[in-house]
Amino acid sequence: PPFEQALVGTGFGYLTERRERQAEVARRLVPKVRDIRRGGSAAIDLCDVATGRLDAYYERGLHPWDFAAGDLIAREAGALTGGRPGEPLSGELAIAAPPGLFEALQGLLEDLGAWHD
Repeated sequence: PPFEQALVGTGFGYLTERRERQAEVARRLVPKVRDIRRGGSAAIDLCDVATGRLDAYYERGLHPWDFAAGDLIAREAGALTGGRPGEPLSGELAIAAPPGLFEALQGLLEDLGAWHD
């Protein structure tokens, strides 16, 4: 879908300060997309991108075991995955979306400073 119609998944960290920053990024993102969902599992959210239940996904503060399998599944289904521009998906920032949506979400998250606490 066009970026404005994208259903985007995300998650929130356990530390209050990180959640506050993540909530601010989500607040600024909500008017730019159709809606945001929080499923609670990075692996499942990445699989939801692979199956089309989510149009895109982003989160930060993950561990490799949170995203390794889901990252592979999303990429095998044709999604692009990564972190900040030019960087791979990592605990610092995880993004997954089909081509077109990926670049738009990555750029917006960069503008919003989504990788900062």
